[in-house]
Amino acid sequence: MKHYIKLYAVLIAKDFRRFATYRTNIFAGITSALFMLAARYALWVTLFATGNAGDVTLAETMTFFVVGDVVMILTGGAGFTGTSLSEVIGADNMSGDIALKLSRPCSYHFQLVAGKHAGAIIQTLSHSLPIFIVAVIFIGILPPSGAEAFVWFVVAAILGGVILTLIDLILAYSVFWLTDFWYIAWYKRALFMLFGGTFLPLWFYPDSLRAAADVLPFRFAMFVPMEVYLGRLYGREIFVALGSAIFWIVVLFAVERLIWRRVQFKLVVQGG
Repeated sequence: MKHYIKLYAVLIAKDFRRFATYRTNIFAGITSALFMLAARYALWVTLFATGNAGDVTLAETMTFFVVGDVVMILTGGAGFTGTSLSEVIGADNMSGDIALKLSRPCSYHFQLVAGKHAGAIIQTLSHSLPIFIVAVIFIGILPPSGAEAFVWFVVAAILGGVILTLIDLILAYSVFWLTDFWYIAWYKRALFMLFGGTFLPLWFYPDSLRAAADVLPFRFAMFVPMEVYLGRLYGREIFVALGSAIFWIVVLFAVERLIWRRVQFKLVVQGG
């Protein structure tokens, strides 16, 4: 265990050094995120001015997006907001680096997860934390609905991060059957935007689309944790949601293991 902790720290430190080499990434990331925050705020102010938002407030909606983005970055890391695992695995396969990484003393999945966590830490410090501070000062972000809600929010966010990673891996494995892989990340983001409420909260969905989203696992990555945070899920509803998240983790883990066993017989290095 101690060996893996040291190795994990080394892999994260390596990613930090690589990111620090291109310092303009920090400025570009913060600038683009500020523009996105301003555009999103202006859009929702206009929409709420129409008076058709039901029982949802502007403060709740902006909190949903600002805090939700932090959740997605911390739990999903580069897998959602930046380089997807499909791009990492695809590039390793094309270059032949996957052969080297598979032969290392630590598992390939350990290296992938360490890379995701490094991306999460980097993006939190250079992207989401500055945006969160700006939003708190100039827009106003709601605190958790209570101390207990915050605890369950953290639990829900962790479970959602596991679901996000498993879905990312399952979709990423398709690179072993395809010659191109760049568009796989688009499909993943589209699924989370449509059925996970990462682009538009599921509160505003029509009944038919909301019903479809409710039976799929994508909403657990961001929407469910934020409902707990805002107090829109409480009491028994929280335990039902967490139980459903655990169910999906078991199912997705079984699917991921099954596909990975098949991948090991399908592996063809394209470049090396």
